[in-house]
Amino acid sequence: MQDLKELQSRVDRVDGFYQAIKSRETAVQQEVTALKEEIDLLTKTGTVLKHLLDIMVKDEINKMSGLVTYGLKTIFEDQNLSFHPVISKKNDRVYIELKTANNGLEGDFGSFGGSVAVIESFFLRIICMLKLNLAKFMLLDETFGSVGSDYIHNTSKLIRELSSKLGLDVLLVTHQPEFQTYADRVYKVNESSDGLKIERLK
Repeated sequence: MQDLKELQSRVDRVDGFYQAIKSRETAVQQEVTALKEEIDLLTKTGTVLKHLLDIMVKDEINKMSGLVTYGLKTIFEDQNLSFHPVISKKNDRVYIELKTANNGLEGDFGSFGGSVAVIESFFLRIICMLKLNLAKFMLLDETFGSVGSDYIHNTSKLIRELSSKLGLDVLLVTHQPEFQTYADRVYKVNESSDGLKIERLK
């Protein structure tokens, strides 16, 4: 009789363990289901966010492309230049190639001469300044030296326009006197035996 009671007690203990394990199994299954749903939601959210970021990047690239193309067309009126970065993806990374086109002929950045590359670089610097919220001051030291004399007038006029519209202060150091036309102030640096002397011309 004692053996039967002991055996029943052991059965009850095993049954208790079994019920506890079953209960824990149900709880674990619920946790696994909840985690799967959370992973699925995060994956979908990640996909949506990535898509939105792609749209935002493309939108910013299009704005940048439009501004640089505007600059090229304003300065090089006799040419049909346009700037259009090409976006590609490799291994979940976005790559941007800077391309320039002239009358349907496409080339890499700077393919159409130093003048074009200098103007594109100038505009890209302005875009970076605005996007990074940097101080609106630009020092240009012989930056436009490669710009042909036929295009200096348009370049000078465009610098003045951008300076006015963007509240951008530009200090241009140059040996090209044609840039004086649209400048607010013009100084000439003269070298003498006493050192450098600055003369205000305008």
